[in-house]
Amino acid sequence: MSEEFARFIVTKEIRFKYAKGMRDIFGKELHVYHEIFFFIAGDAEFVSELGARKLSPFTTVIIPKDTFHSFVVHGNEADYCRCVLNFESVSELDELISAKLKNVFITTNANLKELFVKMQALESSTFSQLEREILLKALFAQILVALNEHENSVFDVLINPLTEQVLAYIDQNIEKSLSVRSLANMLYISESYLAHVFKKDLRISIHKYILEKRLIIANNRIKKGIPAMQVAAECGFRDYSGFYRQYKKMFGISPLDTKQKT
Repeated sequence: MSEEFARFIVTKEIRFKYAKGMRDIFGKELHVYHEIFFFIAGDAEFVSELGARKLSPFTTVIIPKDTFHSFVVHGNEADYCRCVLNFESVSELDELISAKLKNVFITTNANLKELFVKMQALESSTFSQLEREILLKALFAQILVALNEHENSVFDVLINPLTEQVLAYIDQNIEKSLSVRSLANMLYISESYLAHVFKKDLRISIHKYILEKRLIIANNRIKKGIPAMQVAAECGFRDYSGFYRQYKKMFGISPLDTKQKT
């Protein structure tokens, strides 16, 4: 039987996870933090709005915050091994983060492999928590410096032009009433065909994609100080109580608590 584990180093600014099997995040294809994902082993595929790509060992995937993505495990879940860095703002490194994490891209940079191996060793070291935090931030900074988004990110399968049209329309009309029916009518195709193509490309239903997109936009606007009821209406929610319930389910806190944290 394959060994499964999940090990963490968590600071106030950075969360590092080294894990095999035991996925602890499901159904969060959009989130408010950046992610740098280092794939080690297993049979998995990365899916984004650009397309899908089967991951080879020691591949790094760069995912800016608020960007749709998912990792699809095709083989034995217990063999799925990876390192993950999650972060929003990191003192003294925000300018570098902004410069390096503009778009989704995939790289097999060997320097990144070495740095992630050092992070894995750090997790099991005898250093104190403070020493681990200092060393983790130093390694994280080196990873940022090593990133090069101009490397060619080749996707095995590109998304259907139909899906591209739908994504662009949703982005530009998030405040409107959006449904499979209205989108299908706009494109003069059947609802079932549109739903099939979209789900095949992104591994998520149109309804769930729109909901998560609206909630992410709402979260960003609330953080800027815009009243939650106004934000709900601007993001296409017709019922505030429904918005409140879905918001708390996705972020774990209420819109009011979000505003108070900023």
